[in-house]
Amino acid sequence: MTTSPAPDNTGDKTPDVEALLSAMAAAAQAERESSPDYEILASAGTVSQLVRRLEHLTTGTILDAYQVLTDKLGLEDKRPLFDYLFEVPMRFRLYREAFNAETHVGCVDRAAAKITEEIVAAGTPAETKSDPRFSKAALADDGNGGHIGPAAAADALILADQFDDSRRIQRLSCDTREIVERIISSGMEVDPAKLAGTVRLILGTAAEIARGQDGLETR
Repeated sequence: MTTSPAPDNTGDKTPDVEALLSAMAAAAQAERESSPDYEILASAGTVSQLVRRLEHLTTGTILDAYQVLTDKLGLEDKRPLFDYLFEVPMRFRLYREAFNAETHVGCVDRAAAKITEEIVAAGTPAETKSDPRFSKAALADDGNGGHIGPAAAADALILADQFDDSRRIQRLSCDTREIVERIISSGMEVDPAKLAGTVRLILGTAAEIARGQDGLETR
């Protein structure tokens, strides 16, 4: 006795599934493009205009989130919390990618939990605040498949800041002539020699303060 194979209806269903997915994607895109925020961005005629609109929308969203966190959810310490909220999109992405590379499981939930902890810390006066750049830099690859960690990140960023500050002071101390020329070209009636001496005195004093108070090496 022979049996007939069961009919394969996969081929019949595939077009329907594809059509459904296409319709869902088209509906999502249409909904996004009809939103007020998209229309504001789409009205930009240049990249510069789009950047300005993006900054305006981003700041508005941050202000809304900040107000909900402080007025409704009871967080305080306004400035650290407000500043941190601007970090959330990039930090969420960094955490998600780091967790995904580590286990490939629950990376979005773990990233959300980590960001939640940092928001609460930023909005709690009793918590010790730290520069958010340290945590971000701690996610950097150490070359062995891991991360450099917060301690190494803090040391590296402090050294980088000192280097940048010292180079900035050194560069300014070498630009006395340009500073004097710009002031004179602005139309001010001053004696060039006296102005140059004043500029050198100010820059030299700034370098001494940087060395004495901050330990910066400018030579």
